Amino acid sequence: MSLNEEMINQQGEAQEAEENEAQQAELSPIQELEEKLAETEDRYKRVLAEYQNFRTRSQKEREAMYLDNVASTVNGFLPVIDTLERAMLQETDERFKKSIEMIIKQYTDCLDHFNVKAYAERGDMFDPNLHNAVMMCDDDELESGAIAEVLLKGYILGDKRVVRHAMVRVAN
Repeated sequence: MSLNEEMINQQGEAQEAEENEAQQAELSPIQELEEKLAETEDRYKRVLAEYQNFRTRSQKEREAMYLDNVASTVNGFLPVIDTLERAMLQETDERFKKSIEMIIKQYTDCLDHFNVKAYAERGDMFDPNLHNAVMMCDDDELESGAIAEVLLKGYILGDKRVVRHAMVRVAN
């Protein structure tokens, strides 16, 4: 190849390189915008997911706080119910017993409204998650580990939140 041909070849290659760079320069702003759009979409999706997680977490915290407040309030007036139930066991005037029964009924209706139920009956099996065993006794009628006597009723909020453990005597 002659020197002229070589120079013409180099000029042609330089022109092609310039044309490629020009095309890339033309595509570059579009590509930049597409990349920025993709980044913005990604950030938007992440912020949206964080916000949804925050809402879910906040809702669960509010529900837990509500249940804590209900349990605390109910626990505050359970001694009153216990006293009224003990008063019912005493021998007294029928009209007096009837009035105490009506008060106890109002209390139990209030507990039902807040989805609080009393539990622990003679013959139920002892569960350390629900019961507090304070005594053991021999009872031929019951199997070992069954509740022989309920000394203090237990109360549960909903299906699983214990407001107060039941104090029981367990059969050997």
